[in-house]
Amino acid sequence: MSTGQPIAVIGGGSLGLYLAGRLSLAGWAVTVAQRSGARAQEAGVAAEGDEAWQAPAVRYVPLDELRGPFAQVVVAVKSHDLGELLPRLAALGDGATEYLFLQNGIPWWWSHRDGEIAGAPPLARSVAVVVQHAVERTAPGRIRVRRTDSDRYICARVSGAPDAPLEALVAAWQAAGIPAESSAQIRREVWTKLMNNATLNPLSAITGATVGELASTPRTREVLLAGMAEIFRLAERDGHPLSMTPELRVRRAEEVGGTRTSMLQDRLAGRRLETEALLAAPIAIAERYGEPVPVLRTLLGCLSIPQA
Repeated sequence: MSTGQPIAVIGGGSLGLYLAGRLSLAGWAVTVAQRSGARAQEAGVAAEGDEAWQAPAVRYVPLDELRGPFAQVVVAVKSHDLGELLPRLAALGDGATEYLFLQNGIPWWWSHRDGEIAGAPPLARSVAVVVQHAVERTAPGRIRVRRTDSDRYICARVSGAPDAPLEALVAAWQAAGIPAESSAQIRREVWTKLMNNATLNPLSAITGATVGELASTPRTREVLLAGMAEIFRLAERDGHPLSMTPELRVRRAEEVGGTRTSMLQDRLAGRRLETEALLAAPIAIAERYGEPVPVLRTLLGCLSIPQA
């Protein structure tokens, strides 16, 4: 997979901007597509924090003006924005295009392991990406990056085991400075990340606290551990036992320090919260297995009241 080819990044949030900037600096022609009504951004991505760089060649267009074909289409939008977007993605690619989905919580393809989804890109060309990386969008085109030894962009075929095109994609991302790796156990990785997403994100949106504050304050730490234990048990019931324990997950959260979760950022900006994929979907799975999840239910209940 050679650089210089066009890449589309749909979504101008923190991770979308990080990938756009890194890939642009590596020589790819990157276009970021934003929803209609988003604040206009002329060009470029700038990073600060543990990484400091500028990628001036990144260009921005409204989503309605995005035209393919692209070598890669990176979808970095909230799960509740994906439904209307999926049928439009095929027009952005050709037979060799890779469609990469960065999504929190239980993803759109979860119940479609063996079959295609009407209007969606082919599952054989779809890549699930589970991200463990603290990046915060501070302004249009600007991000603050936190780096730890546990940063990972885990890439896997939605339809099955890794293949040569996926490995080439992962190698290209690694060459761009992105801590990417492939996996044949993507559902286990989804559950592992959900220990964070289903607890830290909601609790931060409720309290206004940073990741480090939640993990280091005794009473909120207890809530995190209890909620993570529910996800840990649920993953085992689903056939994907986790090696990452709640205790280790909380300790890693402490390493992140003063980072604000994406859900807290959304709440402060008055945006819709991603509660369906992060809480309602795992609660529905728990109901199917008869598994009690009182902490997850409490967090969802607390977030059900609209913010004034």
